[in-house]
Amino acid sequence: MERTAEAGPGPPPRRLAGLGALAAVAACFLCGPVTADASAPWWQLAGFSGRAVSRVGVVQGRVVAMVDGQAMIATGAGFEPAATPPPAQAASVTAAGTTWSIDPAGRIVSSPNGSSARVDPGSPALGTGAHLIAAPAALPGVVLAVSVSGQVWRRTAGGSWSLSLVLLPNTLVTGTPAVTAITAFSSKPVSDVVYLGTDGYGTLLTTDGGDDWVRADPGLPDGVLSLAADTSGPVPAVWAGTTGGLYVHRLQSLPAIPAYSGGSLTGKWLITGAVCLVVTLLAALALAGWSRRRSSDRTAT
Repeated sequence: MERTAEAGPGPPPRRLAGLGALAAVAACFLCGPVTADASAPWWQLAGFSGRAVSRVGVVQGRVVAMVDGQAMIATGAGFEPAATPPPAQAASVTAAGTTWSIDPAGRIVSSPNGSSARVDPGSPALGTGAHLIAAPAALPGVVLAVSVSGQVWRRTAGGSWSLSLVLLPNTLVTGTPAVTAITAFSSKPVSDVVYLGTDGYGTLLTTDGGDDWVRADPGLPDGVLSLAADTSGPVPAVWAGTTGGLYVHRLQSLPAIPAYSGGSLTGKWLITGAVCLVVTLLAALALAGWSRRRSSDRTAT
Protein backbone atom coordinates (compact mmCIF):
# COMPACT_ATOMS: atom_id res chain seq x y z
CA MET A 1 0.00 0.00 0.00
CA GLU A 2 1.34 3.42 -0.88
CA ARG A 3 2.23 5.77 1.92
CA THR A 4 0.72 9.21 1.83
CA ALA A 5 3.14 12.09 2.29
CA GLU A 6 3.28 13.25 5.88
CA ALA A 7 2.70 16.89 6.65
CA GLY A 8 5.91 18.77 7.16
CA PRO A 9 7.56 22.12 6.55
CA GLY A 10 8.03 23.36 3.00
CA PRO A 11 6.66 22.21 -0.34
CA PRO A 12 7.09 18.65 -1.62
CA PRO A 13 10.41 17.91 -3.41
CA ARG A 14 8.93 17.79 -6.93
CA ARG A 15 7.33 21.17 -6.53
CA LEU A 16 10.52 22.68 -5.09
CA ALA A 17 12.64 21.23 -7.87
CA GLY A 18 10.12 22.53 -10.40
CA LEU A 19 10.28 26.01 -8.89
CA GLY A 20 14.07 25.95 -9.06
CA ALA A 21 14.01 24.89 -12.71
CA LEU A 22 11.51 27.60 -13.55
CA ALA A 23 13.64 30.17 -11.76
CA ALA A 24 16.70 29.05 -13.72
CA VAL A 25 14.85 29.25 -17.03
CA ALA A 26 13.48 32.66 -16.11
CA ALA A 27 16.97 33.89 -15.27
CA CYS A 28 18.25 32.67 -18.62
CA PHE A 29 15.51 34.54 -20.42
CA LEU A 30 16.12 37.68 -18.40
CA CYS A 31 19.78 37.59 -19.34
CA GLY A 32 19.10 36.73 -22.98
CA PRO A 33 19.00 39.07 -26.00
CA VAL A 34 16.38 41.79 -26.10
CA THR A 35 14.44 43.05 -29.10
CA ALA A 36 15.49 46.45 -30.34
CA ASP A 37 12.76 48.99 -30.92
CA ALA A 38 13.42 51.33 -33.83
CA SER A 39 12.34 54.91 -33.15
CA ALA A 40 10.94 55.26 -36.68
CA PRO A 41 10.25 52.91 -39.59
CA TRP A 42 13.44 52.25 -41.48
CA TRP A 43 11.38 51.14 -44.47
CA GLN A 44 8.44 53.18 -45.77
CA LEU A 45 5.46 52.03 -47.79
CA ALA A 46 5.69 53.39 -51.33
CA GLY A 47 2.52 51.86 -52.73
CA PHE A 48 0.24 48.85 -53.25
CA SER A 49 -0.50 48.28 -49.58
CA GLY A 50 -1.61 44.71 -48.86
CA ARG A 51 -0.79 43.51 -52.38
CA ALA A 52 1.96 41.13 -53.45
CA VAL A 53 4.84 42.79 -55.30
CA SER A 54 6.75 39.84 -56.70
CA ARG A 55 9.44 41.78 -58.55
CA VAL A 56 10.92 45.26 -58.51
CA GLY A 57 13.60 46.89 -60.62
CA VAL A 58 14.96 50.24 -61.74
CA VAL A 59 14.85 50.78 -65.49
CA GLN A 60 16.35 54.00 -66.90
CA GLY A 61 15.93 55.69 -63.55
CA ARG A 62 12.30 54.66 -63.07
CA VAL A 63 10.99 52.08 -60.63
CA VAL A 64 9.06 49.23 -62.24
CA ALA A 65 7.18 46.68 -60.14
CA MET A 66 5.20 43.53 -60.81
CA VAL A 67 2.02 43.81 -58.73
CA ASP A 68 -0.36 40.87 -58.68
CA GLY A 69 0.88 39.92 -62.14
CA GLN A 70 0.56 43.46 -63.57
CA ALA A 71 3.63 45.53 -64.47
CA MET A 72 3.50 49.05 -62.98
CA ILE A 73 5.91 51.94 -63.53
CA ALA A 74 6.51 54.98 -61.34
CA THR A 75 5.46 58.38 -62.68
CA GLY A 76 5.32 61.84 -61.21
CA ALA A 77 1.75 61.19 -60.14
CA GLY A 78 2.24 57.69 -58.78
CA PHE A 79 2.21 54.38 -60.64
CA GLU A 80 0.59 53.44 -63.93
CA PRO A 81 0.52 50.26 -66.05
CA ALA A 82 3.82 49.55 -67.79
CA ALA A 83 4.41 48.05 -71.21
CA THR A 84 7.09 45.66 -70.00
CA PRO A 85 7.67 43.97 -66.65
CA PRO A 86 10.76 44.63 -64.52
CA PRO A 87 13.69 42.36 -65.34
CA ALA A 88 14.37 39.40 -63.11
CA GLN A 89 17.54 39.58 -61.06
CA ALA A 90 20.39 38.71 -63.40
CA ALA A 91 22.87 36.03 -62.47
CA SER A 92 25.69 38.49 -63.07
CA VAL A 93 26.87 41.80 -61.68
CA THR A 94 29.64 44.21 -62.65
CA ALA A 95 31.49 46.12 -59.94
CA ALA A 96 34.85 47.89 -59.97
CA GLY A 97 35.56 46.73 -63.52
CA THR A 98 34.99 43.02 -62.89
CA THR A 99 31.94 41.07 -63.97
CA TRP A 100 30.92 38.28 -61.59
CA SER A 101 28.38 35.73 -62.72
CA ILE A 102 26.91 32.31 -61.99
CA ASP A 103 27.01 29.97 -64.97
CA PRO A 104 24.22 27.46 -65.73
CA ALA A 105 26.04 24.76 -63.77
CA GLY A 106 26.11 26.94 -60.64
CA ARG A 107 29.79 27.88 -60.80
CA ILE A 108 30.99 31.41 -60.04
CA VAL A 109 33.02 32.91 -62.84
CA SER A 110 34.77 36.25 -63.11
CA SER A 111 35.73 38.44 -66.03
CA PRO A 112 38.12 41.26 -65.02
CA ASN A 113 38.05 44.29 -67.31
CA GLY A 114 36.29 42.46 -70.12
CA SER A 115 38.70 39.52 -70.27
CA SER A 116 37.56 35.97 -70.87
CA ALA A 117 35.51 34.48 -68.05
CA ARG A 118 37.04 31.85 -65.77
CA VAL A 119 35.86 29.96 -62.71
CA ASP A 120 36.97 31.83 -59.62
CA PRO A 121 39.49 29.70 -57.67
CA GLY A 122 38.07 28.21 -54.48
CA SER A 123 34.51 29.26 -55.26
CA PRO A 124 31.68 26.94 -54.15
CA ALA A 125 29.35 24.96 -56.39
CA LEU A 126 26.01 26.72 -55.91
CA GLY A 127 23.88 24.21 -57.81
CA THR A 128 22.02 24.32 -61.09
CA GLY A 129 19.63 27.25 -61.16
CA ALA A 130 21.48 29.45 -58.67
CA HIS A 131 21.22 33.09 -59.73
CA LEU A 132 21.49 35.39 -56.69
CA ILE A 133 24.78 37.30 -56.62
CA ALA A 134 25.90 40.75 -55.45
CA ALA A 135 29.15 42.73 -55.35
CA PRO A 136 29.34 46.18 -53.71
CA ALA A 137 31.48 48.64 -55.67
CA ALA A 138 32.68 50.09 -52.37
CA LEU A 139 34.40 46.76 -51.55
CA PRO A 140 36.30 45.71 -54.69
CA GLY A 141 36.72 41.95 -54.89
CA VAL A 142 34.02 41.18 -52.34
CA VAL A 143 31.22 38.98 -53.69
CA LEU A 144 28.24 37.30 -52.07
CA ALA A 145 26.28 34.51 -53.74
CA VAL A 146 23.40 32.25 -52.73
CA SER A 147 23.21 28.52 -53.41
CA VAL A 148 20.04 26.74 -54.48
CA SER A 149 19.71 25.44 -50.92
CA GLY A 150 19.73 28.98 -49.50
CA GLN A 151 23.26 29.08 -48.14
CA VAL A 152 25.04 32.42 -48.52
CA TRP A 153 28.71 32.32 -49.55
CA ARG A 154 31.19 35.18 -49.35
CA ARG A 155 34.38 36.08 -51.17
CA THR A 156 36.87 38.33 -49.44
CA ALA A 157 38.84 41.01 -51.24
CA GLY A 158 41.81 38.66 -50.99
CA GLY A 159 40.03 35.97 -52.99
CA SER A 160 39.16 33.38 -50.34
CA TRP A 161 35.66 31.87 -50.22
CA SER A 162 33.79 30.73 -47.10
CA LEU A 163 30.26 30.06 -45.91
CA SER A 164 28.71 33.31 -44.70
CA LEU A 165 25.16 32.57 -43.55
CA VAL A 166 22.81 29.64 -43.04
CA LEU A 167 19.28 30.60 -42.00
CA LEU A 168 17.65 28.71 -39.14
CA PRO A 169 14.04 27.42 -39.30
CA ASN A 170 11.38 29.92 -38.33
CA THR A 171 9.15 27.25 -36.76
CA LEU A 172 8.88 23.48 -37.02
CA VAL A 173 5.81 23.97 -39.21
CA THR A 174 6.94 26.72 -41.59
CA GLY A 175 10.55 25.61 -41.82
CA THR A 176 13.46 27.73 -43.04
CA PRO A 177 12.57 30.93 -44.91
CA ALA A 178 13.68 31.06 -48.53
CA VAL A 179 16.34 33.52 -49.65
CA THR A 180 14.59 35.45 -52.40
CA ALA A 181 16.89 38.33 -53.32
CA ILE A 182 20.28 39.94 -52.79
CA THR A 183 21.45 43.38 -53.84
CA ALA A 184 24.19 45.94 -53.33
CA PHE A 185 25.23 49.26 -54.84
CA SER A 186 27.42 47.94 -57.63
CA SER A 187 27.33 50.78 -60.15
CA LYS A 188 28.56 53.42 -57.69
CA PRO A 189 30.57 53.04 -54.46
CA VAL A 190 27.96 54.83 -52.36
CA SER A 191 27.68 52.12 -49.70
CA ASP A 192 29.39 48.88 -48.76
CA VAL A 193 26.13 47.33 -47.48
CA VAL A 194 24.75 44.14 -49.01
CA TYR A 195 21.02 43.49 -48.50
CA LEU A 196 19.50 40.00 -48.36
CA GLY A 197 15.78 39.40 -48.87
CA THR A 198 13.99 36.45 -47.28
CA ASP A 199 10.42 35.22 -47.34
CA GLY A 200 10.01 35.01 -43.58
CA TYR A 201 12.80 37.03 -41.95
CA GLY A 202 12.37 40.30 -43.85
CA THR A 203 15.73 41.75 -44.84
CA LEU A 204 19.16 41.18 -43.41
CA LEU A 205 22.23 43.25 -44.13
CA THR A 206 25.97 43.04 -43.80
CA THR A 207 28.41 45.93 -43.72
CA ASP A 208 31.58 43.84 -43.70
CA GLY A 209 31.24 41.67 -46.76
CA GLY A 210 29.22 38.91 -45.13
CA ASP A 211 31.24 38.37 -41.96
CA ASP A 212 28.31 39.52 -39.78
CA TRP A 213 24.60 39.87 -40.51
CA VAL A 214 21.80 41.75 -38.74
CA ARG A 215 18.09 41.99 -39.40
CA ALA A 216 17.27 45.34 -40.93
CA ASP A 217 13.53 45.40 -41.49
CA PRO A 218 11.82 47.89 -39.13
CA GLY A 219 8.53 48.75 -40.82
CA LEU A 220 8.85 46.00 -43.44
CA PRO A 221 6.70 42.86 -43.82
CA ASP A 222 8.47 39.56 -43.13
CA GLY A 223 7.84 38.30 -46.66
CA VAL A 224 10.34 39.99 -48.99
CA LEU A 225 10.16 38.78 -52.58
CA SER A 226 12.49 41.12 -54.46
CA LEU A 227 15.13 43.82 -53.87
CA ALA A 228 16.65 46.49 -56.08
CA ALA A 229 19.34 49.10 -55.40
CA ASP A 230 18.65 52.53 -56.89
CA THR A 231 21.21 55.30 -57.42
CA SER A 232 19.14 57.32 -59.89
CA GLY A 233 17.75 59.78 -57.33
CA PRO A 234 19.42 62.42 -55.17
CA VAL A 235 19.49 59.92 -52.27
CA PRO A 236 20.44 56.29 -52.98
CA ALA A 237 17.64 53.90 -52.09
CA VAL A 238 16.75 50.23 -51.85
CA TRP A 239 13.35 49.05 -53.08
CA ALA A 240 11.66 45.96 -51.69
CA GLY A 241 8.80 44.04 -53.25
CA THR A 242 6.98 42.24 -50.45
CA THR A 243 3.90 40.19 -49.77
CA GLY A 244 2.26 43.36 -48.43
CA GLY A 245 3.27 46.11 -50.83
CA LEU A 246 6.18 48.06 -52.31
CA TYR A 247 8.59 49.56 -49.79
CA VAL A 248 11.58 51.87 -50.03
CA HIS A 249 14.56 52.52 -47.77
CA ARG A 250 16.56 55.68 -48.44
CA LEU A 251 20.08 55.43 -47.10
CA GLN A 252 20.41 56.64 -43.54
CA SER A 253 22.02 55.57 -40.29
CA LEU A 254 21.52 51.99 -39.22
CA PRO A 255 18.53 51.36 -36.94
CA ALA A 256 19.02 50.38 -33.31
CA ILE A 257 19.54 46.70 -34.02
CA PRO A 258 21.64 44.73 -31.52
CA ALA A 259 24.79 43.39 -33.17
CA TYR A 260 27.21 41.67 -30.81
CA SER A 261 30.86 41.04 -31.49
CA GLY A 262 32.37 37.71 -30.62
CA GLY A 263 33.82 39.06 -27.36
CA SER A 264 30.62 40.64 -26.14
CA LEU A 265 28.65 37.51 -27.00
CA THR A 266 31.12 35.41 -25.00
CA GLY A 267 30.76 37.67 -21.99
CA LYS A 268 27.00 37.73 -22.35
CA TRP A 269 26.67 33.95 -22.29
CA LEU A 270 29.21 33.59 -19.48
CA ILE A 271 27.08 35.90 -17.33
CA THR A 272 23.94 34.02 -18.36
CA GLY A 273 25.52 30.69 -17.47
CA ALA A 274 26.75 32.01 -14.12
CA VAL A 275 23.30 33.31 -13.15
CA CYS A 276 21.64 30.04 -14.15
CA LEU A 277 24.24 28.08 -12.17
CA VAL A 278 23.70 30.19 -9.04
CA VAL A 279 19.93 29.80 -9.24
CA THR A 280 20.26 26.04 -9.72
CA LEU A 281 22.63 25.74 -6.73
CA LEU A 282 20.26 27.74 -4.54
CA ALA A 283 17.41 25.44 -5.54
CA ALA A 284 19.54 22.38 -4.75
CA LEU A 285 20.50 23.78 -1.32
CA ALA A 286 16.87 24.52 -0.53
CA LEU A 287 15.92 20.99 -1.53
CA ALA A 288 18.71 19.52 0.66
CA GLY A 289 17.58 21.63 3.62
CA TRP A 290 13.99 20.51 3.17
CA SER A 291 15.12 16.85 3.05
CA ARG A 292 17.12 17.22 6.29
CA ARG A 293 14.12 18.76 8.05
CA ARG A 294 11.95 15.88 6.84
CA SER A 295 14.47 13.37 8.19
CA SER A 296 14.61 15.16 11.54
CA ASP A 297 10.83 15.17 11.85
CA ARG A 298 10.65 11.43 11.15
CA THR A 299 13.39 10.70 13.72
CA ALA A 300 11.56 12.78 16.33
CA THR A 301 8.33 10.87 15.74
